[in-house]
Amino acid sequence: MQKVNDFWLLVGLSIAIIAILILGVYTSPTYAQKIQLFNSIIYFLAVLFIASVTLVVLWHGFKEFGIMLAIILAMIISLLGVKAGLVAVLMTYIVWGFAFTIELLLAHNGVKSAINWFKKHYSIKAFEIEYKIFYPMMLIMYLLLEIIPSYIYKEPLLDFNPKALYKAMQNELRK
Repeated sequence: MQKVNDFWLLVGLSIAIIAILILGVYTSPTYAQKIQLFNSIIYFLAVLFIASVTLVVLWHGFKEFGIMLAIILAMIISLLGVKAGLVAVLMTYIVWGFAFTIELLLAHNGVKSAINWFKKHYSIKAFEIEYKIFYPMMLIMYLLLEIIPSYIYKEPLLDFNPKALYKAMQNELRK
């Protein structure tokens, strides 16, 4: 019952926002203000559409993140242009790369929840692909978490052996 009420609350809020913006378009004294409010309506509807598509994709349980990224990227490019699309791809790569790397380091250090996360979300082939894609992010993470602090605090460096990390994770995924 609570979920139904939350849904209708969101629908009501969306309609109220659009109604207020339309009222602003009709009552604005200048053409420039009308255009700004009209553009606000368009951007609000675009954001609402993007959020709705994302929720529908998640609701249907697509475990592959690529479908959702493709839909959102298409919307970003159509609304904001190619440069915004490139920024979105770069930011997605950075954020997901750091998340993947942190989970990988946690799994390598024996954290059970991280190991279970990999078993739940990755096959051996999918892991191999993402490992290769995010290898530069692992190097950046090693630089930020080990090399720079070691240099600043004059501590010895820990070994970073990507092959051992790769093989250990493959063994975990085979279990």
